[in-house]
Amino acid sequence: MELMIGDKLKKLRLSRDLTQEELATHLGISYQAISKWERGDGYPDITMLPALARYFEVSVDELIGMDEISSAGRLDEINRKWQENREKGNHAENVDLMRNALKSYPNNALLLIQLSASLERLDGSEKEKREYLKESIMIHRQILRYCDDSQIRGAALFNICDAYYRYGDYEKALEYADKLPNLYKTRETALVRILKEDDKKKEIAKSAIEPLAWLISYHLTAISETEKDARYKEKITKILDILFDGNESDFILGIRKKASD
Repeated sequence: MELMIGDKLKKLRLSRDLTQEELATHLGISYQAISKWERGDGYPDITMLPALARYFEVSVDELIGMDEISSAGRLDEINRKWQENREKGNHAENVDLMRNALKSYPNNALLLIQLSASLERLDGSEKEKREYLKESIMIHRQILRYCDDSQIRGAALFNICDAYYRYGDYEKALEYADKLPNLYKTRETALVRILKEDDKKKEIAKSAIEPLAWLISYHLTAISETEKDARYKEKITKILDILFDGNESDFILGIRKKASD
């Protein structure tokens, strides 16, 4: 269990407009200790916790972030169950799971994304499916109003674009498509450029290869279908051979199979 005392301590200190040196003086310890705790490089000795809690007039549980830890544990369990249901195709169960979870976490963007994904996979009449799409669109608009997490916003933009397209509102689909970044302006591209640590740079670069393979496959397939030229699909297989040299994940094997169909 990861304690959250560093973040809590910093928030409490700043709420009283104290520097690390001033807090350290009040507690009779070094400011380097405060700095270390706030960076998350260590925790206070257990005997120090009551003094810190008394000073800030909070409980020890609040000081170490027990509410947040408990909440994170509940969310992990909800997300684990959602993934399990998804793999089994239990999308109706996931809709109920997410609706109940959102009663406790009404603005949790990940839960909202998962609810919309489950709604769009529900079976039903064409009219019912349009209603599910309509609700999914509303959910994504809610996410885009309040969420500032760039990855979740990016997913929401892409998903709402696709949902509007399938709903038949092509103008709205184009409007949201134009808000998405182009292929060059990605998180991975920026990080590979600016990271100084070779290990991290290599890790990010490797993590981008599979998505790039999918993108190449996706666009070459589109060209193949619009130009009625199967040679573009043959290029996908050749590119996969070069990139992965037989060391392929299930995801890449799926891309290869689709290209050969």
